Parts: sequence; C-alpha cells; structure tokens
Amino acid sequence: MGPRPGPGGFGGRGDPRDAGPRPPKATIIMKDSFVMAVYKPAGIPVKGGQSPTLVESVDQIAGARRARMRVAHDIDAYASGIVLFAETRNSEDSPRQQTRPETTYIVVVEGVFEEEEHRTGKTINAPVSKWSGQGATPATNIRVLDSGNGLSVLQVRARPDLPGQVREHLALIGHPIVGDRQNGSTRDDLRRLAMHAAEVRFIHPEEDTRERIKCPSPASFWQIIGKEPPAGVVGAVDPEADKEHKDQHEDTKGWDHVAGWYDDLITERGSVHHETVIIPGVTRMLDLQAGEKLLDIACGQGMLCEHFAKNTPAEAFVGVDLSPTLIEKANERATDRTRYMVGDVLRLGELGLDGFDAASCVMAMMNFDPIEPVFEGVVSCLKPGGRFVCVILHPAFRIANATAWGWTTDERTRDPIQYRRVDQYMSDQAQDIVMNPGEVARGKPAITTTTHHRPIGRYISAMGSSGLVVDSIEEWASTKVSEPGPRAIAENLARREIPLFMAIRATRIS
Repeated sequence: MGPRPGPGGFGGRGDPRDAGPRPPKATIIMKDSFVMAVYKPAGIPVKGGQSPTLVESVDQIAGARRARMRVAHDIDAYASGIVLFAETRNSEDSPRQQTRPETTYIVVVEGVFEEEEHRTGKTINAPVSKWSGQGATPATNIRVLDSGNGLSVLQVRARPDLPGQVREHLALIGHPIVGDRQNGSTRDDLRRLAMHAAEVRFIHPEEDTRERIKCPSPASFWQIIGKEPPAGVVGAVDPEADKEHKDQHEDTKGWDHVAGWYDDLITERGSVHHETVIIPGVTRMLDLQAGEKLLDIACGQGMLCEHFAKNTPAEAFVGVDLSPTLIEKANERATDRTRYMVGDVLRLGELGLDGFDAASCVMAMMNFDPIEPVFEGVVSCLKPGGRFVCVILHPAFRIANATAWGWTTDERTRDPIQYRRVDQYMSDQAQDIVMNPGEVARGKPAITTTTHHRPIGRYISAMGSSGLVVDSIEEWASTKVSEPGPRAIAENLARREIPLFMAIRATRIS
C-alpha cells in the first residue's frame, strides 16, 4: 500500500488502520499510440516510494503499451489528478521535453484572500527546496475561485512546477494547502492533501498540436468551504462509468457516432490544416468554372460545398454522406445552390447521381474499405472528361503505429535534426484511431474511427481500373510554425520537407 495520511493528516502520526478507506485505483482516461493520461488517486506515488506506485498500477492495466511509455510529468504523491505518459521509442528527448506539459491545479488553502487578490490574482516568485538556482526563479500564479469557512479554493499554475513548489509557495504567503502538515497546515478536513491536477496542456509528440486533458476536481473541495460544487465538478474517476460509455459506442459503425463531435470541431473552431492547406489546394486543383456541378463525397456537414458556393462561380453543389446526423447539420446550412443527401459512398451508382463536372473526396478515403467501389461510383457520377480530386494523409509518412517523429544530432554542427521514421509501408493495414485525444476525459468516451493504410500504388491502380486517369499528384506540407526555441528551426524544416497530405487529381476517360 502506498503512503496514506494518518489521523493527524499528511506528515502527522497515527495508527495506519485509522487512515481511512483505500483510495480508488488508477484509471486510464485517455490514450493513443503516443501519449496516455492517467488519473492518479491521492496517496499513491507516481514512481518510487512504497508499492503500489502509479507506474506499477498502470503496468497492470496497460501492459505492453505502457512498456514503451515513460512519465512525462510528475505530481505530488499526496495529490490526485492527471499524470501524463509519453512514448519514447523514436526520440532522444525525455518525455517532458517531447510534450512540454503545463499543469493547472485546484487546491484548497487555509485563510481568505483580500478583495484585490480575488479580482487580480497573485504571483509568488521565490526559491524552493528543489530549485537548483539556475534559470528563472520559480513562479506560482494563483486565482481565487471561491472561499468560505475560513478556506479558499484556488486555481494554480506553477513554472517550472518543481516538486513541492506549489505547496512551499502557498505556505510562504501564509496559505498552506489543507492537509499539508509538512508546510504548516493546521486543518485536515479531507484527511488528504487538498490538491488536484485538474488540467494538463501538452504538445502531442506525433501531431505537433497543443492538446488539453481535463479531470474535474473532487466535489469535496467545495463542500468543505460550504458551497455547492460548480457544474462538471465530480469526485474520483469512475472506471465503470467509462466502461459503460465505451460499451455503448463499441459496436457503432460509420461516422454517425462521431457526428456531434466532428460538427463541433469543424464549425466552432475549424481545423487549421483544412483552412490553410486543404481547402485552398482543393479549390485550385478543381478549378471550378461557371455553370459546373460538383459532387462532394463523404461531405460531412457540408463545409466544403458551402465554401465553394461562396467562393467559386460553379452552379450547383451536392454532398453525400452516410451519417444522417451530419447530413441534417449540412441541410441546416444549405443555400439555394447546395443540397445534401444520405447515401453509402460504396454504392454511389445506386443513388441516381450523374452529369457532374467535378467530384471531391477530402480526408475520407482512408476510412473506406474497399476503395474500388468508391472510384467506380465516382466514374458513374462524372461526365466524360470530368475531374476528381482526392485528398488523403500522406501514405508514405503518416501511417498509424508505423511512422513517428524522431530526433538526432548533426555530428558536424551538433545542431538538432528532426526526422520521420517509417517502420512499414507496403502492407495494407487497418487501425482504430482516437479522433479526440486532447479532449478525452472522465465521463466522455473516446471517439474512434477505423483508418486504412494503403501504399500510393494501390490508389493509382484502383483509380485506373475504374476508368480514371491520374493527371496530377501534389504533396502538401503543414503550415504550422514552432514557437521560438532551441529546436524550432529543425521542427519547421521537418514540417516543410516531410509532407502531411497527398492530393490526387484524376479525369474520367471517355
């Protein structure tokens, strides 16, 4: 059993039999092939210390997957909340360097803050016991969320978030965390340290995107100050609830089960790559003219058709998708030049669609198997000479569980070099992909779809056998730019030189 508080609180003494109930088990709240977020109960050390540690617990529930991962950031043994793991197989960096995590804590402290500090917050700059003395002085930023019963609930961020930094800094200003006897706390209302890692922001090591994972803080943090917990605040993670959500969605096919999430993603905040790379590229390759008609295959909620209707002189746009939910969303946005229908892309020829000058399929072909019926359906819908543009993740460099970023050093200049490792390419394979790794948290099931990898030649051959002649292939790189730092130049170079997408244009032969 890991360390637990005795009746005197953390740092106090007492009969271990009086220490209260065994804390809940560690629970995986998000995972993909590169990162894993785990809920750690209070009183269990992340690594080291008395068994079972969090690492040992995760070994049991994650097995071989955890063997390739290491802890990316640590939290206090007596705190609860999120601990991030990162895959290290293809990188010389530490997991922390790869992910650059930033943690937001919710804590309950003794005392009530001045009205001015309620409004503006407070920053504590001071050395702590684990500080080496190098670099900037450790800083802890606090914001008062609520107060009552002589206690305050705070939101806290610390840089560089050294071991013990938050506890020492809060004690330094006369507001020790409840239960922190080691740093002068006189109250132990919860029989645990009132500190919870509620949110972790990090750089996804594969996608190079800023992600965020949340794990709501315990309701007891508000109850001890005599207040009702805010909406969304709950107790410890409930593995059975997560399992129930998973079971409900496990057998769902197609994209209808992800429709709500996908619609929110594209509509509310958009996709940077869609807006800056894909849509401009598809618009240019299709080159729609006045009077022409376009068919968009796997149209989702119709964003591409609506973009074309506003920005090209073409006459009409039709979108087809298997998801009734997404088509309903599309029809809510439809204009007099756009219409949408539910239909199976593998049976396009049965939908009575023909006479189109152009067709598109954007970031969906990887979800179809087999692909030959899709291309045959495209041919049946196009006029002779009609053109088709298909955009996919680059088959050579973006293969789930078979490609990854890695780092090495130029032996001559000692400059860092980022490279793309490819473990396999020629074999067809199917992988279940978590679509929302940065948003999966307690109470929300992972959104998964199946992605099919095929080598480039399979796409070209399937098009040719269906009556399409490829006349152009383009490779598109990410437009993202790294924040300034020692590896920014190498990261930006790798993005420019190693493409993210492939676009294929083909024409229906007479």
